[in-house]
Amino acid sequence: MNPNDRAKPEDPSASRVRDAWETNAEFWDDYYREGNAFHRTLIAPATEKLLKLQQGETVLDVACGNGAFTRRMAALGGNVVAVDFSETFIERARTRTTEDTDRIEYRVLDATDPEALCSLGEGRFDAVVCTMALMDMEAIDPLAEALPHLLKPNGRFVFSIQHPCFNQTGCRLTIEEEDRGGELVLTRSVKISRYMTPFPSEGIGIRGQPVPHHYFHRPLQELLRPFFDQGLVLDGLEERSFEIDETRPPRLSWDAFSEIPPVLVVRLVRR
Repeated sequence: MNPNDRAKPEDPSASRVRDAWETNAEFWDDYYREGNAFHRTLIAPATEKLLKLQQGETVLDVACGNGAFTRRMAALGGNVVAVDFSETFIERARTRTTEDTDRIEYRVLDATDPEALCSLGEGRFDAVVCTMALMDMEAIDPLAEALPHLLKPNGRFVFSIQHPCFNQTGCRLTIEEEDRGGELVLTRSVKISRYMTPFPSEGIGIRGQPVPHHYFHRPLQELLRPFFDQGLVLDGLEERSFEIDETRPPRLSWDAFSEIPPVLVVRLVRR
């Protein structure tokens, strides 16, 4: 990859990405706390299943946000180094961390900076985790390049992401009602108009957040290729969706779509 194509902390585009998250960080922390329904129901259980964290293992949590999953891994017995490029998120994460403090180290660090990542330690980590953040990162090649240096042999990288096939900016959730032989039948579907070409966009993750933040759509081949190029092997995959609560009225939100997964969780291993 041409180094000029890689986002760096001093690049204007990277600054805009970081500034948006700095602006939104307090709002997100106040709302998210120890995890919203997406995290508790879909993301965390699938990530824990693929991570298979063992007592005393050392884990790097990339783009940790307010540290919700960092604290969960520490509670499971892991020793966690948690990094985020938002100083506000790291401050909030430290404030929220009242237990297992001896197991957690928080740092302000940009995951698009390969030198900063590698400074965390050669072969230090049994695992690296990135929870719902790759789609927010303008460049993922630096992280992919750093993983072979950070991970121990057979170390694993587990990441979760908005499912690029079904859940991206521009997708349309639909519910259609049909009178089928005297019975009203609902059909839920997702309309996608573009997928193959990577594209940047702005959107919202939580209704009411102060400003939109940046998304970077990548089809699966572009999402996984940087990690395959570094010798990592796909070793596990989970697609998670909600169970529909039929007692609630039809609504256009992901918890009303049981057959379409909004979340993809992947495990890659350094062989």
